[in-house]
Amino acid sequence: MGMILGIPIVIFWGCPRFEIVLAMMVPLIFDGFLQKLTPYESGNIRRLITGILFGTAFIFAFLYFRRFCIRTAGMILKLSGVDPDSVEHMIKSLGG
Repeated sequence: MGMILGIPIVIFWGCPRFEIVLAMMVPLIFDGFLQKLTPYESGNIRRLITGILFGTAFIFAFLYFRRFCIRTAGMILKLSGVDPDSVEHMIKSLGG
């Protein structure tokens, strides 16, 4: 559900700062480790909430990773001697 909710959020409001994305992932990670290391077992409502937060944050993290890959490819192209202006144009057209 979180991944499905993340798509319209990105379209209408954009991607939040990376620190916020990481903070949205922490509850699920913490809850998972708590269940692994103790006899505690999470309930359905908590799993739903943490899953929605993590799934939404996963969409945002995917977009950050995509931008990173585009910029890295651009840097490699520049280092290999391709015209820097055309590389910058490519990066902008791909949303990097």
